[in-house]
Amino acid sequence: MSARLGSDDTRLIGRAHEQEQVAALLAALPAGGRVLHLSGAPGTGRSAVLRYAARTAADQGVRVLTTSWAPAEQDIPHAALHTLLRPHPAPPRTLPEADRDTLEAAFGGDRAPAPDRLAAAVLALIAQAPGPALVCVDDLDRIDAESRAALREMARLCAGTRIGMIVAERTAPDTPLAPDALAVTLGPLSGPEARALVEHAGRATGYTETELVVAVAGGNPLALTELSLGDGAPGDTAGLGLLPATPRMAQAYAQDLAELPEPARRALLSAALSTSSLTWDVLGATRHVLGSGDAARDGLTEAVRRGLLAEDGRNLRFPRPLVRPAVLHLESAARRMAAHAALGRSVTSPPHAAWHAAQCAVGTDEDLAARLEELAGLASAGTAVLTALAALENAARLSPDPARRAARLLRATELACDHGLREQALRLARGIDPAGLGTYGRALLLWVHELLPGNFVAGRESIAGLCEAARAVAATDPELTRKLLHAAARRCWWHQAGPGERRLLTDTVEDLRPRPWDARDIAVMALVEPQAVPDEDTHRVLRRPGGADVGLLGQLAHLVGDLGRATLLFREAERTARAEGRHGRLPQILVPRALEEIWLGAQWHTARDLADEGRTIAARTGQTDWVARATGALGVVAALRGEHERALECAAEVEEASLRLGQSRQLSLASLARALTASGTGRYAEAYAQLRSMVTEPSAPYSYEQFWGLAFLAEAAPPAGEQDDARAVVAQVEAATRTGRTPLLRRILAYADALIGPDEEAAEHRYREALRPGIETWPLLHGMTLFGHGAWLRRRRRVIESRAPLAEAESLFRTLGAEPRAELAATELRAAGRPAAEPDAGDVSRVLSPQQLTIARLAARGLSNRAIGEQLRLSPRTVASHLYQIFPKLGVTSRAQLAARIGTD
Repeated sequence: MSARLGSDDTRLIGRAHEQEQVAALLAALPAGGRVLHLSGAPGTGRSAVLRYAARTAADQGVRVLTTSWAPAEQDIPHAALHTLLRPHPAPPRTLPEADRDTLEAAFGGDRAPAPDRLAAAVLALIAQAPGPALVCVDDLDRIDAESRAALREMARLCAGTRIGMIVAERTAPDTPLAPDALAVTLGPLSGPEARALVEHAGRATGYTETELVVAVAGGNPLALTELSLGDGAPGDTAGLGLLPATPRMAQAYAQDLAELPEPARRALLSAALSTSSLTWDVLGATRHVLGSGDAARDGLTEAVRRGLLAEDGRNLRFPRPLVRPAVLHLESAARRMAAHAALGRSVTSPPHAAWHAAQCAVGTDEDLAARLEELAGLASAGTAVLTALAALENAARLSPDPARRAARLLRATELACDHGLREQALRLARGIDPAGLGTYGRALLLWVHELLPGNFVAGRESIAGLCEAARAVAATDPELTRKLLHAAARRCWWHQAGPGERRLLTDTVEDLRPRPWDARDIAVMALVEPQAVPDEDTHRVLRRPGGADVGLLGQLAHLVGDLGRATLLFREAERTARAEGRHGRLPQILVPRALEEIWLGAQWHTARDLADEGRTIAARTGQTDWVARATGALGVVAALRGEHERALECAAEVEEASLRLGQSRQLSLASLARALTASGTGRYAEAYAQLRSMVTEPSAPYSYEQFWGLAFLAEAAPPAGEQDDARAVVAQVEAATRTGRTPLLRRILAYADALIGPDEEAAEHRYREALRPGIETWPLLHGMTLFGHGAWLRRRRRVIESRAPLAEAESLFRTLGAEPRAELAATELRAAGRPAAEPDAGDVSRVLSPQQLTIARLAARGLSNRAIGEQLRLSPRTVASHLYQIFPKLGVTSRAQLAARIGTD
């Protein structure tokens, strides 16, 4: 397969070692021929490396001769050698007569020459043309035996010529081709390389599909370029947690299958289809098909002998996993159906036997459908989602009751959405037929519409319909009722619904949900009226009663502003989502975590990386609302870091998305990014006006964004001359939050009171209160408070006392990455008569963050931004942004200077 980046680009994705070996062989050609021997399983890229070598050699003016296996010619003597010499139609007269005779005997005589004589003659013929040459041989182990013997002798003899050889075959021989031949076995690509190849191939349409392809392919380049989910109903491979093979993939194993005797082929098919790995189950199915236990055992033994299967105790496995989908592609539907029928009788696990029985079932069968639903419940992490989805879809097909059929398709749709499989979710949802289901069917359709990502045609107006549907099914389906209420609450939050819609929803919850409320009920209320949620209810459910959804608890803690607890819960939810492959949930975890890291993080690159990954996954799973939210988080971080142009770009993107999606919730982060950019460039009056509008004129109940804006409003008020107005705004927020304040809000109010309080004489006490133990939890707010205190002390002519808080503020800001604030603190320090703390230029580790240091070292070694990103799982743009910060810190302007500054070790 080809892993070439472009039609005019000879680079490969991955295979750096192999590229180095090709370069060394070509560089040595003028002095003498060398041999590079490539081996590897089908699809590992042997042919791609050969093509790369041939193209590179041709670009350097080296003659290239190639040959490879052709199925129709594998029994014709010297056929592959004849193909190699096709550019030399007839031996020239300058060739020694003995060599001409040898060549004529090989290609038309009655007696085949000895391999060593033929090899010498071929090398002499190739050497007749001026300049070095490269011989590329693919599938050496599969070409005709006479050519293979001669080519092996050529590899032994070419050292004394200017002819190099690159030879590829599936397995390396016991003895090397030549005494000094370099042998390289092609293994799987690394994770970053595999993802890059999948994205380049363009067959996988989304983030989760890419991850599934990477998992199933196991680093095999051919599989990485060929595999995809497809757009049809699941086939045999889905029940095994695999992806279907393409004709090109299957062709790589077609010869192996064709050469098998019938019993071995039947045994291999039974093993390939079987949902059970037990040898006994596979033997039983093969015996049913062949009618003989001895034949079944002999067939299995032969498949094992040929390396297509392996026995590990009581279990069977495929040493080369891609053989399995290839076999299923190559075998006919009739043979697969016969194997399924046999496996349905022989597999001992009822849920797994049900999968095979279902493939042969016609009509409906509730018992079989129930066992398939049980099989879906057994599926765990990784590619098992394919098994679960296929089992549920087959269970729906077999369901005689329309309501159960719809419920099973709904469960499959929900699972597909959780895993970020948008296209599969849409296909499954289209199969839900509400006809004949009455009120339940209408409610079901409403929930499915809310469930699918990207459905923003309806806005606030759908809240009433969702509440009505929840009331209609409350008595018959409490779980669907809760889902509908949560969907209505999400609409309230994203669209910042007005008092009427919010009151309608809270009344519906009060009527339908008995107290005490559980986590989902309280999360609904937090989405609608976060300040009205009683603290005792929140604390009760956040104590993690058994079976609670950790992601839901994290969302609840985030909504009510308990960021510390939210971060812990979201971290656990993230680990679980990644382990289970529920990529569709990741943006809803990563983006809130990024926002929390703005206040809780010690270095903002963490917040930026979280938001960047969240946006990437959201974009590739169709969650455009979370794309906008992640962009807003990136804009706020950029503004705080002094990257003002980037912050304004993000704000504009969010504003455009808000109009397109009809979601006013997105605008708060855009406003915050613009206000921080204004204050960061000295336009305090403009920043104050934007923040005031954001804090005092919310279109919905106060949320954490407004509270965060309050800190920056207080900061902008003194230089804008708006202290009196700011005090009134703070008083308004204090009155609105009297019933309950989060730890961060209490700290923000204390900071605002210290900074803009009316009594200048009492400021000392207020700053002590704002800086009481615990402020360290919030590094940004800690730095802002220290800076305010230091500046106040210096204005009061307490210069010596001002130095310590100003120096600590500068250090905090630099660690965070808040360079504009760090420079302000440094200016105040100089005004206080003490030079700002300059990092030791000789100690790079004190100048750069740990991640920046890692990136700097990789860049100094000559790695590109893309290569660095692949190693560290960052986007190239994120790497470029880090380098943009690193260069001025180290006083360099190029990668060469960077290498000289920190070395390349």
